[in-house]
Order: sequence, then C-alpha cells, then structure tokens
Amino acid sequence: MSTKIHDLASYLVLGAGLAPQTITTSTNGPAADLLAGDGPCFAVQQVGNVSGSSPSLTGKIQESDNGSSWTDIAGATFTPVTSAGNYQTITFERSKRYVRYVSTVSGTGPSFAVAVFVSQQKKVV
Repeated sequence: MSTKIHDLASYLVLGAGLAPQTITTSTNGPAADLLAGDGPCFAVQQVGNVSGSSPSLTGKIQESDNGSSWTDIAGATFTPVTSAGNYQTITFERSKRYVRYVSTVSGTGPSFAVAVFVSQQKKVV
C-alpha cells in the first residue's frame, strides 16, 4: 500500500482527534468516521506549553461500531507527556468504524496545549 505524499487530501481520510486547545482535565475527542479508510491508521499528538505541578498527559485511541460505546485499541497509546514541546506519532490497526482520542490528565493545576489528528489511507477501488 502506498500513499501519495504529494496529494494527501486526495489519498487520506482525516479524522478529528482533538482540535488545538488547552486542556486542564481529562478530555475525549469527537468520533471520527473512518469508513472510507483502509489499512493501518496513524495518529499524531502535539503538545505545546505545559504547566502545573507534576503535570502528566496520557493519550490513547479508542474505537466503536456505533460512536457511543468505546473500547481501547491495543497498542494505540502515546507515551505520557510531562513537559512542553512534545510531538509523537503512533500507528495502529482498527477493527471498528469510528475512532476517537482520549486523554488522561493528572497533577496539581495541570494545563496542556494539545492538538491531535487521526488518519488512514482512503480505500482504493
């Protein structure tokens, strides 16, 4: 399977993981419909400014058949983030139609500037 790097818009299904924002508590992203996708998926998590005492952010990807009942995808977990300027990419296989990003935030007064996107190659007919 090959993705045309020069024309991502035509060859990828882009799902919203988490719009760029500052989060201070555990947050779930919206359901992303990857019905038109095929093959391995990938997700990118970018963390900017971080503040608080002992802040920690752990992100993962979940899947669902219907967009309302969710289960974790094995291996689709980002390494915990405790400081600013962190950028991670993970790959994973999904078996259900919808995916979403889930974050767990801990610490005293934690704050994370974060953005996430999830993508998969479009089906080729």
